[in-house]
Amino acid sequence: MRPDSLMLGPPQFWGLAAAFSVLLLIASVLLFVLARLVPDTRGPRWWGVACVLVLTGMVVAGSQMQKIGLLARTLYVFGDSLMLVGIALLTEGLRRFDGAAGSPRWIVYVAAFHLVAGLGFEAAGRPLWNTVMASVVITGVWLTAAWSAWRHNAGKRFHPLFLGLMLCALTEAIGWAARGAILASSGGRDVREVVAHANAILVVFGVVSTGSLILLFVLLVNFRLAEQLYAQAVRDPLTGALNRRGFEENTRRLAALSAQLGQSVAVLMLDIDHFKQVNDTHGHHVGDLVLRALANLAQRAKRETDVFARLGGEEFCLVLPGTDVPGARVFADRLRRSFETLEIDTGRNFLSCTVSIGVGYASASALQQGRADLVDLLNQADEALYQAKRAGRNRVRFYASDDVLSSRLDSRLFASSTSGG
Repeated sequence: MRPDSLMLGPPQFWGLAAAFSVLLLIASVLLFVLARLVPDTRGPRWWGVACVLVLTGMVVAGSQMQKIGLLARTLYVFGDSLMLVGIALLTEGLRRFDGAAGSPRWIVYVAAFHLVAGLGFEAAGRPLWNTVMASVVITGVWLTAAWSAWRHNAGKRFHPLFLGLMLCALTEAIGWAARGAILASSGGRDVREVVAHANAILVVFGVVSTGSLILLFVLLVNFRLAEQLYAQAVRDPLTGALNRRGFEENTRRLAALSAQLGQSVAVLMLDIDHFKQVNDTHGHHVGDLVLRALANLAQRAKRETDVFARLGGEEFCLVLPGTDVPGARVFADRLRRSFETLEIDTGRNFLSCTVSIGVGYASASALQQGRADLVDLLNQADEALYQAKRAGRNRVRFYASDDVLSSRLDSRLFASSTSGG
């Protein structure tokens, strides 16, 4: 097949270009609307601006593509630069959506290089090499976008939508690379014919991959919104800890997994001492500060696999899989001491509070043999917490189950009941 047979006629080319323009216009409006609807989600506004810049650059460059003269060629380079900045903003928006920070100065550097180099090629009478250079630079930006999506999927948060974004970015990179290769290997053919051939291929790639990219962007925002709504449903808004619903969903899976993996489990019940007195004396806003202070300490102390929840009022719960009795004791006492020594800034003075902790524990064999389950451990921890309160507060108490007794833990740390197992 001869290369000329791959060229689109003017009606087909401009028809596809018009469809591409309409697609970008609709996408920009849709993304700006999403940015207003989900203001806490970074990314949609970047993508909306990117679509506007790509559309503007395409119109400016396309209108000057067949013209000669200094002004026409300058506008052509400027249009290419706008498209380059737009594509770079798509990449930066993807990074921001994924939680990355930092300055987007790299976009300014890349655009400045392209603008200076492009004008230099045009001034030297090498318009073809200007277009080759633009293709190479934009290919690099699309590869950067693909790399950003791959880095997300290479981590712990694999998501198929990011895989789709990576494939779309690679498709765009292939299209721009093909354009550059066709231009670079054109030999002595007419420049306008070669550019038209290369741009026809680029438009076909662009319509398919850009349409897919926009759909994926919208799906990503919807997915993020669903995540936020779910987080609101399972988390306590005051402390950020799981609420009872979130606790039950997480611990149900955790208990089953621990039994399957042969892991022991410790459950800690935490209750702030004299919390009602804090509210009555200092006001509920200070009580909220105390609750958040304990929650922040627990969140920082726990491992990623641990589950932390606020079960109501001043009562919290921690579930520690893969933790033995000495480990649970060290963790609980360190948390208790940290809270005891913490000075909470109330805005008028500093307040210190204490916490009582009850611990229930089951060995891996007890879980696997059905001699204990999560409900048992919660009841044990609650009973141990009651004993810690009765013993004077600001202390840790273990429920005296068979598993705890067999660990030879200091008997002073036992709850009074010895009937658990």
